[in-house]
Amino acid sequence: MKYSYLYILFVLIGGLASCTERVDIDLEEAGEARLIVFGELTNETKVHEITLSRSAAYFSNQAPSMISNAQVMLDDGEEAILLTENEQRPGVYLTPATYHGVVGRQYRLDISNVDANEDGQMETYWAKTEMKPYSEVEGVAVVYNSDWDGWEVGVFGQDNPDVEDYYLFKVYKNGELYTDSLHNYWVIEDRFFNGSAINGPIVQYFDEEKGELVEKGDTITLEMAAITEEYYTFINGAKLETNEKIPLFSGPSANLKGNISDGALGFFAAYGLSRGSTIYQGEVADK
Repeated sequence: MKYSYLYILFVLIGGLASCTERVDIDLEEAGEARLIVFGELTNETKVHEITLSRSAAYFSNQAPSMISNAQVMLDDGEEAILLTENEQRPGVYLTPATYHGVVGRQYRLDISNVDANEDGQMETYWAKTEMKPYSEVEGVAVVYNSDWDGWEVGVFGQDNPDVEDYYLFKVYKNGELYTDSLHNYWVIEDRFFNGSAINGPIVQYFDEEKGELVEKGDTITLEMAAITEEYYTFINGAKLETNEKIPLFSGPSANLKGNISDGALGFFAAYGLSRGSTIYQGEVADK
């Protein structure tokens, strides 16, 4: 019996030793470059942007290259417009300053005259989305919570009982947008409200440890938008992929499923939104 235990021990040691064998993985193969699209159309009258770029290898230390000279069309079923490329920001295509989305309309984005993989053949892409009805922000509350070392931003309003809503929340301090990337977007699905009054749930946050300070007298503005379930899923996926990986040796981030055709990456979203503001007076959360 003793010899059996020794045999098993030697097998285990041998197995562990074999785990140290060097494995060479070719990381140079980036695959074919793909088009990346991102744009958000709202019900506000302003210049809206559609950004076109080209994908790069996961381990590349260079930013994706922008795509110029494309033809970008936006059609709401009643009017089609051609976007203009920004001369100072190549790859960024703009609507007229007088343009705004209309709740209830379907929007189609068409992109042509693009050679994303640089094979000499021009490609075309498209995306469709809908601008959903939205709820009004009726009030905003900001309090400091010492348990979390930050300022919590709550919202008040009324959820629409006739619509399955998905909400996107952005926050501004003194007119400056703090949530300027998908990683900082907050999204909530309808089951948390389900047609009832929205009585101050925390939907955004300023993190003191990250230097996101709120001083007495600062104006905090909260933006609440009604997004599609598809965009809700995309944002959640983006947040998951950009958060710290646990465990440490998790696999590399994957390409997110967007709504752009023909293998392109990214998302074209349309949503109605409402905003509300408050002036922070130094309120502290109750213990």
